Amino acid sequence: MSGQQVRKRYMRHFARMTRHTRLKAWAIVLAFVMQALAGVLLGHYLLSLELSVATVAMMVLTAIFIGTRLRGLNNIVHECSHSTFAENREDNVVLGKVCSSLLTGCFRRYKDDHLSHHAHLGDYANDREMAAIEKLRLHDPLCAKTVLRHIVTPLTGRHLRMYSGVNLSRADGLLFYILKIAVLVAIVAFSVMEPLTSVFFVVLPLFYIFPTINFWTDCLDHAGLVGEEDELAASRNVLAPAPIRFLFFPRHDCYHLVHHLFPQVPAQHLKEAHERLCEDPEYRSQPLAVRPTHLGLTSLKPRTTS
Repeated sequence: MSGQQVRKRYMRHFARMTRHTRLKAWAIVLAFVMQALAGVLLGHYLLSLELSVATVAMMVLTAIFIGTRLRGLNNIVHECSHSTFAENREDNVVLGKVCSSLLTGCFRRYKDDHLSHHAHLGDYANDREMAAIEKLRLHDPLCAKTVLRHIVTPLTGRHLRMYSGVNLSRADGLLFYILKIAVLVAIVAFSVMEPLTSVFFVVLPLFYIFPTINFWTDCLDHAGLVGEEDELAASRNVLAPAPIRFLFFPRHDCYHLVHHLFPQVPAQHLKEAHERLCEDPEYRSQPLAVRPTHLGLTSLKPRTTS
């Protein structure tokens, strides 16, 4: 059974899944922003305490938590690029630009690159998302050595040039360019006033932890599968425990195989769509779709060659 057959069979079942109202969409964005800011405040408080193993551990966990909330904003950018986050198409554009600006990125560039990823999945000549990270070799067949390399890569910083940085393009419009500049000015000003808090709980989460989570998520989604022609074999679901999903897949993007098959399905309905698809014996027989996993590592399946 091919991905096209699955899509044809279930397309109409998922066609009318609801998107968020304008009010709820903005509330979700605000919730992620407030969680990140709360993490910064907690980090600032922890720095005022006497240094101990416990406080250091709490500071590390807090910085990681902030990075996961930034990942949540990035997930919203992703949903907005498909116009699946808010009911109104124009709201998706505005919210995508707001979240991109907060992350010092560019929504228009992201959307163009991401839609090429869906149209030409794994084709380095046309898939601009995968082409940008070709040097990280997600196409390598998976073995213990390859998995270890993907785990260690962030320790070397090799991924940062491709996953981090500031996009000062004005492609999203003057208003969002100003918002992006305001965010950068605020970071600089905060760094002058509270340098330790800024370094550990603003700069590190935004420019290292968040990009690292994005890289590892790309590995879980596509490592060892790049080049597969059938979409059923070109990405995987990551059926991790609920706490892991809450932290590292904050907008239900652990169902990445479902997303590639049905990009029109809003993120909040991906689990529902997956459960519906599991009623189909052919989908259910796909290890990449249903194999349980902790952090996805036990579901890593190498690309087969003939």
